Amino acid sequence: MVFTGKLKRVLALIALLTPFSTGALTLSQGWFMALDNDPQYLAAVKDQLAGEEYIPIGRAGLLPKLSVSYQRAPRNWQRQQYQQSNFLGERTEVVQHQQYDSYSGSLTLVQPLFDYDAYASYRIGIIKKMQSDERYRSSLVDLQNRYITAWLDVAEASQRLQLAALHRQVLEEQQKQTQQQFESGQGSITDVTETRSALSLAVADEVETRDALDIATVALSAIVGISLPDTTALPTLSEKPLMLPLASTHYQYWEQKAAMHNPEILSAGQSVEEKRYEIERSRAGALPRVQLYAMHSENDSSNDNTINQKYRTDSVGLRVSVNLFSGGGVSASVRQAAARYEQAKYLHDAQRLKTYSEIKKSLNKCLHAPERFAAYTSAVEAARRQIDATKKSIQAGQRMNIDLLNAEHAFYKTNVELTAEKHAVIKAWVSLLAQSGEINNDNVMLLDTYFAQ
Repeated sequence: MVFTGKLKRVLALIALLTPFSTGALTLSQGWFMALDNDPQYLAAVKDQLAGEEYIPIGRAGLLPKLSVSYQRAPRNWQRQQYQQSNFLGERTEVVQHQQYDSYSGSLTLVQPLFDYDAYASYRIGIIKKMQSDERYRSSLVDLQNRYITAWLDVAEASQRLQLAALHRQVLEEQQKQTQQQFESGQGSITDVTETRSALSLAVADEVETRDALDIATVALSAIVGISLPDTTALPTLSEKPLMLPLASTHYQYWEQKAAMHNPEILSAGQSVEEKRYEIERSRAGALPRVQLYAMHSENDSSNDNTINQKYRTDSVGLRVSVNLFSGGGVSASVRQAAARYEQAKYLHDAQRLKTYSEIKKSLNKCLHAPERFAAYTSAVEAARRQIDATKKSIQAGQRMNIDLLNAEHAFYKTNVELTAEKHAVIKAWVSLLAQSGEINNDNVMLLDTYFAQ
């Protein structure tokens, strides 16, 4: 889907009508802002505009060319010196000076009748225009992929920071309890030391998570074009089951779709065709050029031999030119272009295989997501029950404080892993759509429903 100017204005209007605050940037709002502010995408827009001119430039080589030239010199001075013989046979030196007005003008029309170089250049121009369109589509796909990935990085770091802060608060409360128990003689200094050590690690983890959030925020800000100082208010994943639609669960479907719609594969294929016409353009150096020309010219004293003489000339005819020998340059150019053609075919195959590999990786991630979600959810629930059981065992004298610390850390770790897995699956889903060349605003809207305000 290519965004036209009219559609972009509609999208911008939707974004303006949507309630917005800097600290609560939604996925949809940020997407519309990225379309207006991301420098890489905006550069691709200009590249596409420039690419529109390839066809007119190439077509110009096949169309008639009309040129006019005019020269006028109102003041010309000539000194003529020669020897002259009289009737007695005596030779004398004669010097003449004259001043005259001169002008010359011509109007020339040239129409190529056979110019294989111009024809090949025209075909290359068509291909280059198509390549610029695919580069634009590739940039649009890349923008959506980069933006959603950056937004998810911020959302994940924000959610992990909340978990880290909650884990720290739990340990702070536990430290108070172990300190009170130690002071009352019900606990040991070991319990206090272990809790203090766990709290220090939790604080360090929270600081590291905050740094990761800052880095992710800078990356997202560069894409949407605004500063995001309060990213902790960014919407986070809700408890709603994550069910992302797949058009098919078969790898062959996505492979075929990518072959037909992936802009990088299509651009690489067009590059092969371009290099094929480069061979033809190189061959044109050994072929004749035939032009039909018509010319009208008027001259008055245009050179030393036509002073004070006026000429009007009209001519129509054919002009044929062919290189008889060019030092082997044409043959070398053909061989070079042929090698470039083979190179382009290999690069096309490499791009295709690379894309298929990414599709397989993303598809497997999406297909196996329910199993992994179930496993991580079960692990979180088991870790929660382990905390309750450990507390009861401590009261019964069967467990120690270190066991509770381990259980709380396991609960925190499994929560972080579950959150990371959900975000990773969303990224894989977006990557799968991107590799298949699909750009759809509905996908952004759908993801918005999974994030709580």
